[in-house]
Amino acid sequence: MITRIALLLAVGLVSSSAPTTTRFRIEQKTESRIDLSGFGQGEQIQNQGSLWFVSITYTDSAGGRVVHVVVDSLRVDGGMMPVPQASVDSAKGATFHGFLDAEWRLKSMAPSQTSLLIAQFESTLRLLHPSIQRGAVAGARWTDTLDVSTKTAQADLTGNTVRNFVMGGAEAFEGTPATRLNVESLTSIKGTLETPGGTAEMAGSGPGTGTFYLASDGRFVGGTSTSNVEALVTLATAPAPIPVKTTTVTTVSVLK
Repeated sequence: MITRIALLLAVGLVSSSAPTTTRFRIEQKTESRIDLSGFGQGEQIQNQGSLWFVSITYTDSAGGRVVHVVVDSLRVDGGMMPVPQASVDSAKGATFHGFLDAEWRLKSMAPSQTSLLIAQFESTLRLLHPSIQRGAVAGARWTDTLDVSTKTAQADLTGNTVRNFVMGGAEAFEGTPATRLNVESLTSIKGTLETPGGTAEMAGSGPGTGTFYLASDGRFVGGTSTSNVEALVTLATAPAPIPVKTTTVTTVSVLK
């Protein structure tokens, strides 16, 4: 399997020009720990979850592949910060159009609509596409960098993620023959948030780990990842910056 993948990578990954469409189940669970000791209170824990069902189509193009994503359906649990059902309903049917270069590096991604839900999911989509070094074999290492921006009425944030990949061996994932790709990452984020107390400044960073599984033609077929970000939120009306620790777990599988 590894040898076959290395040969495919060396000649450009995929020789067929026929579009391929895969349906994915993408689940995210987020826990935020907010230290409110500056307000004379203790730690507040907020849990949120989302479940997205999407169809992703890849079409060969000069120098890479065109990627087209359609949101088939979604469920959102906002926890202590409920998401209006109208916002969830409006996200259904949203599309994302982008381009991957010859090494599956995501060069562009544009959504058909703008909302906080869509902006958050766009960040997830960008992180779902691992770059694949040409000619890579088991033990090969490489690095890529992703810049992500979120600009909505509620947030104006920019993020940077450096990902360090190590190609593993052949390993089936949910019954699909695949090759494992391990990743360690470091994410930094900064910008502003709109809160009931006014505009807040936010800055933070933290590590992450993950495992991707790739089919013999280089397509992503699922995996899991965890990110941990520690940030400070500064609000003019607060007596001190508010520490926030956020852990996000993402699980992706192919719908069969």
